[in-house]
Amino acid sequence: MKPSVFEEREAMGLHFDAIAEAERDIAAAFARRAERVEDARRFGQAIAHHNARVPGARRDAREVAEREFSSELACTIRVPQRTAENLVAESRALAVDLPATRAALASGEISYRHAQ
Repeated sequence: MKPSVFEEREAMGLHFDAIAEAERDIAAAFARRAERVEDARRFGQAIAHHNARVPGARRDAREVAEREFSSELACTIRVPQRTAENLVAESRALAVDLPATRAALASGEISYRHAQ
């Protein structure tokens, strides 16, 4: 017996529910990534603070650490340097300036694109 239109629509709704759940999981993963990027950035800055400035260097240790961090991040997640730099800035904003947005992202209420 062929399923009724109502049963077909209900079954389709279950598929969309599963897709929505996957999207919430993805948003939560983006929130975790942002948190981990910011934690690593802070750690890198903390250890850079201990490095002495080399006489005659054009950049201080913190700036060098920022550049090294974004380069390493780019290699780690296989993205262009500028993409990694943007991710670092967005992660910092979510952690420092936009904690409510980060919480909404972590709970899956908004997507990473919305958080950007």
